Amino acid sequence: MQFTQIPPQYAPLGSEVRYVVEQETAADIDIRIYDENSGALYGAKRLTATVSADVDIAPVVRRNLQFSPTTGASGFHAAPDRTAAVRVEAGPAGSGSAEATAPARTFIPGEGPATAPAIRTSMPLERLIPEGACDELTLLTDGDCAVTVSGWAAGSATAESFREAGAGLHVFRLDTGDFPGCETLTVDAGACGTVTYTLIPAAQEALRIAWRSCAGSIEHYSFPVIRSTTLRVSKQRAEGIDGLLVTAAESLRETVLESAYETPETLEALAGLLLSPEVWILRNGEYVPVDVRSEEAVIQRHGMLCSLEIVVRPKNNPSWN
Repeated sequence: MQFTQIPPQYAPLGSEVRYVVEQETAADIDIRIYDENSGALYGAKRLTATVSADVDIAPVVRRNLQFSPTTGASGFHAAPDRTAAVRVEAGPAGSGSAEATAPARTFIPGEGPATAPAIRTSMPLERLIPEGACDELTLLTDGDCAVTVSGWAAGSATAESFREAGAGLHVFRLDTGDFPGCETLTVDAGACGTVTYTLIPAAQEALRIAWRSCAGSIEHYSFPVIRSTTLRVSKQRAEGIDGLLVTAAESLRETVLESAYETPETLEALAGLLLSPEVWILRNGEYVPVDVRSEEAVIQRHGMLCSLEIVVRPKNNPSWN
């Protein structure tokens, strides 16, 4: 029994991640998927009366991969929860033993080819960002990673360099507050690519949102307009000798947000909010999970600039009883 096909290193879990194991005579095979670091069992599958077992492990591993935005100052931040180190074993059904073990592989979230070096993002590389806001870049490298942040203002320039050792997935956080007075910022990640930011005044009503994108990154965007906020209350009542009595109540707060008028490329990226498994709003420096209720987005309309409107609500509804 031996593995005849294994996926490449850093294969994205948004696509198929296939292992093929073969044996000389037809028999039942157990395939077990483990977390290489903790030894925890992700899942197992039994194939009966076969000489060749073909298994896509992406759905099993993908549902165990959960992560949230980084916080803190500009620089590289450790993000071990952004990848999954996996070991796959195969053996006779019911034996619990491993006759074949595939080399350990590290997989990353998202879709698309896992080419390195690259910036894994769904957003354009030229961006607007409010003064004092933060952003996050996900870098896939084939060696050490170096980033230089350069800032320009009227008559002055500044630059700061950051370095992270080793190949793999790296997360770089940019806090514009670390570069006060700059009108533009350039994040040069060498062979990975460059992202250019134009700083704009922070609007008092703007709401910054973060979400997991189809590229496996966490993206940020500031919605400049809060169109409306609606509070809905649901009550349970009982009728007694003194009349109606409220026995329990739940409230639901929905907020309608509207983006700026954007290019179709940017609106396509923002529409990923509707599909994202995890979305947060940034409130008082804290990322608060929300649910996006919207199910439709207009990305392009002939002869007109478009904006994106979404409805968000807290994931946890307060109740009283």
